[in-house]
Amino acid sequence: MNNTARKASIFVLVFLCQLLATAAPQSPAGDAPAARVIGEVFTEGRQMRYLSLLSDEIGSRLTGSKGAERAMQATEAEMKRIGLAKVHREPFTIPVSWERGPAVASLVNFGDRPLTVASYTWTPATAGPAVGPVIEVGAGRPEDIERVRGKLKGTIVLATPSYATLDEVIYNAYRAAQLAKELREAGALGLMIASDKQNAMLFTAPVDFNARLAALPTVSIAREDVGLLQRMLAHKVDVRVRLDVHNTVGGSFGSANVIGEIPGREKPDEIVIVGAHLDSNDLGPGALDNAAGSAAVLETARAIKALALVPRRTIRFVLFMGEEEGMLGSNAYVSGHRNEMDRTVAALVMDIGAGKPRGWFSMGRTDLDAQIDELMSTFKDRGMSHIEHTAFAATDNSAFMAEGVPTLVLLQDETSYFPVLHTVADTVDKADPRDFAGCVAALGATAYAIADRPDRLGRRLTADEIKKLAKETKIDAQWRATGIWP
Repeated sequence: MNNTARKASIFVLVFLCQLLATAAPQSPAGDAPAARVIGEVFTEGRQMRYLSLLSDEIGSRLTGSKGAERAMQATEAEMKRIGLAKVHREPFTIPVSWERGPAVASLVNFGDRPLTVASYTWTPATAGPAVGPVIEVGAGRPEDIERVRGKLKGTIVLATPSYATLDEVIYNAYRAAQLAKELREAGALGLMIASDKQNAMLFTAPVDFNARLAALPTVSIAREDVGLLQRMLAHKVDVRVRLDVHNTVGGSFGSANVIGEIPGREKPDEIVIVGAHLDSNDLGPGALDNAAGSAAVLETARAIKALALVPRRTIRFVLFMGEEEGMLGSNAYVSGHRNEMDRTVAALVMDIGAGKPRGWFSMGRTDLDAQIDELMSTFKDRGMSHIEHTAFAATDNSAFMAEGVPTLVLLQDETSYFPVLHTVADTVDKADPRDFAGCVAALGATAYAIADRPDRLGRRLTADEIKKLAKETKIDAQWRATGIWP
């Protein structure tokens, strides 16, 4: 054993001893098995192997692509190898297929100087090269468009939204579709959205939800080129851009969620969902978004099976497809399992990379605070103690939340996540193995504790309570945009 391996072994032993010692006097029922899950993850965990499989060996997993199909095959096979019960795929239909083609842009009146761009997904092609003057619309908010509405015809529009906070990230995601519609109605030829990434990295995502085609050809443009355009515009230079986008749009196609479970020993009809999205955007291999979450789901299942633990309730492991296009897989799951929602005790989702766990998003459910705090007691000396009540429809808990099911999304250190989100740099090396193991341990131990506790985690909200929560958290508009609510 070399020095590095010896130090790693000592760290794991010290961690487990501290964990068990601190947990014993305050442990709720079921913590002993949960602590064993933690030990299994830290000593035998395969999460880094799963992460490498999905992002290194398979790579981009855009819904509908060959990579997505390979990911479904690989994870379905692994669920069977682990020994999960009822391993299967649940198909659903996506209304529009999309395939990336070349996208190029250049400064026409500066010797056709090339600009660094890439198409957003589910955005149409240009009808031949589109050439027009560049006009800035700030962040692209409604008031920004109103100021220049009469000047947009025949232009290539440059929008520079801020992504400094989670609220801004979510606002921009839901604003983009309407922005494209407003620009098209005003006669714009194309939309360039400034990437917030460094070193000429480009960002991609769908402009609209539910695989609806964007109203206008839309590209991500490198922030360095944004700076160039802004400097020219500030000097009153006539800036004209040629934008040429070649994407292929087709008809509906089928995708599927991958599902397996560990049946409960006493209450098998009650279900705890442990989920993450298997798909990714297509510029990079999607390691943090969200091969990490999918790997954590697989490792949670593997660890529990390896320990021969059988919880009171059934734990159902779901790898959702189509999340990036508007949570299509989880929406389809809830629609197809609506008769089980009364018996769905909780839905746990991991989708913020591999940074160390800090707590849980409760999605506005303050009534769950005491129970969540109890579940985190094992981890408090590891820095996991925060309950965040902010609610958002940005990952696969959303449809469950709209049904009143208690949903928990792992709250993580985002330091490594947002700088590479939806970019070519979202690679395996961005995951710190120790921090990642902490995430997986938190997900696995919490899922087992919820499934094995004598009482349920909270309760399902009534229809009136859901409406009240939606209004208070302002999530209702997001649910409508993604088709969760009519």
